[in-house]
Amino acid sequence: MADTTAGTEKTMTTKITAAAAVLALSALALTGCVVENVPAGAQDPKPPATSTPSAAPTKSETPAEEDTSESIEDGGQDESKGETVDMGVEAGQVQYVRAIQNFSPTLERWLLDEEAGEVTYSIINCLGQPEAEGVATLEPAEGGEGTAYDATWIGKSPIESVAAKSVRLEITDDTLTNFSDVATSRTEIEVGNFSRMCVDAGETAADIVF
Repeated sequence: MADTTAGTEKTMTTKITAAAAVLALSALALTGCVVENVPAGAQDPKPPATSTPSAAPTKSETPAEEDTSESIEDGGQDESKGETVDMGVEAGQVQYVRAIQNFSPTLERWLLDEEAGEVTYSIINCLGQPEAEGVATLEPAEGGEGTAYDATWIGKSPIESVAAKSVRLEITDDTLTNFSDVATSRTEIEVGNFSRMCVDAGETAADIVF
């Protein structure tokens, strides 16, 4: 009786195992899954090495700033100064100047030439340009003390406020007096005063040399 029971259990176990195998094959057929042989290393490929392209040289987006400062070339003129005016005198000549404070300053100049017996009168503006000029002959004035002269204009009087044909001048080594207007032979000091007047008036002062 015992042998019969043991044989029956063995037969049932074999059937169960076979049935399980059949079910597994059926499930595989239904899902259609196929396992392929994949070469080693293909499942996790390494990313290809990428080369970083060298940055091409580019032109600067901001152009180099140009030097806009103006340089004074040889022979050029500094805009802060006017033209150079030569007021030098020749041997035997003496000049007298007077700075006149007007709305636009001017420089009165008397150039005495004793040998020629003449005096040249001119009015010069801040730029060193003459605005009026005239020449007068000199004769000792009657009743004078040796310093008084009558200056007779050759042509029209260049003095704006004086229309007379002649004027009386008092001339010494240091001064030349026309009525109450006194010009001095200390030219550099008076021209310096004139230049300051021009600058104060907002004008360009000529560079006057002697």
